[in-house]
Amino acid sequence: MEQLGNPLLDDYYDNIGSHEYWWNHGLISESTYKELKRSCSNDTFLFPKDGCNNALSGAYEEFGNINPYNIYGPPCNAISTSNHRLAQLPLPWRFRGNDECVVMYTRRYMNNRRVQKALHAHLTPLRHPWTTCSSAIRRNWTDSPKSMLPIIKQLIGAGIRIWIFSGDTDAVLPLTATRYSINALSLPTNISWYAWIDDEAQVGGWSEVYKGLTYVTVRGAGHEVPLTQPQRALRLFRYFLMNLPLPSSLSD
Repeated sequence: MEQLGNPLLDDYYDNIGSHEYWWNHGLISESTYKELKRSCSNDTFLFPKDGCNNALSGAYEEFGNINPYNIYGPPCNAISTSNHRLAQLPLPWRFRGNDECVVMYTRRYMNNRRVQKALHAHLTPLRHPWTTCSSAIRRNWTDSPKSMLPIIKQLIGAGIRIWIFSGDTDAVLPLTATRYSINALSLPTNISWYAWIDDEAQVGGWSEVYKGLTYVTVRGAGHEVPLTQPQRALRLFRYFLMNLPLPSSLSD
C-alpha cells in the first residue's frame, strides 16, 4: 500500500494546476497568470527555463510575505532572514523546495542527542550535523521524470493500494494540480466526490474513491498535512490502514 501527500506527479498538470490555484486564490494578477500559461505549461515543473523562470519570479513577487506552504497561516519569518542564501539557489529550491520554518525545527529536533539515541541514529562519529537535504545535491540535481502517472498505473495494475491526499491551503503542490493528474489516469469511480467527517463532526475535507486509488483533501491543511491538521491527518491515516473510505457521518 502507498500513501502520498501533496505529491509532485506530472510536469504538465502540476504546472497548469498550480498556476490556476494561485490565480483562483488571488495570489497573482491576471497578466501574470496569462504569462504563466503562455510560458510554463509545457516546461519542466522543477527546472523552469527562460520565459517560464521569469514569469515564476514575477508570481513569487506578487505573493508577498506569505507562507506558500500554508497560505492562510502566519508567514515564516525565518525565510526573510535567509533570503540572501535562498537567492543564490536555482529554482525550484529558491521557492518550492524550502519551507524554512519546518526545516529549522526539524534540524534542531534531529540533532538532539536524545532523539538520535532513541532512533539508533548517528552511531558513527560524523563531524557534520544532520541536515534536511544535501546542498551539493540541491545545486547539482538537474533531472526529474516528466510524469509519475505511468508508474502509478503500473502500481494499480499490480494491486498496490494507493491513497493520495492534499492539504487545501498548500500553494506549492496544490490540490488543483493533483486533481488534474488523477483525472488524467481515467480511473473508474467507485464512490463519487463527498464531504468526509472528522472526529469533531466537522467537514474534514472531501474525497473520491476510484478503482485502485483513493483521493482525499484535508480542509485547512497546508503542505505538511500532519503539521497543520494533526487530528484530521490521524483520522485519514487510520482509515487508510483499515482500508476503509473516510466516513461521511459519525455513524459510519
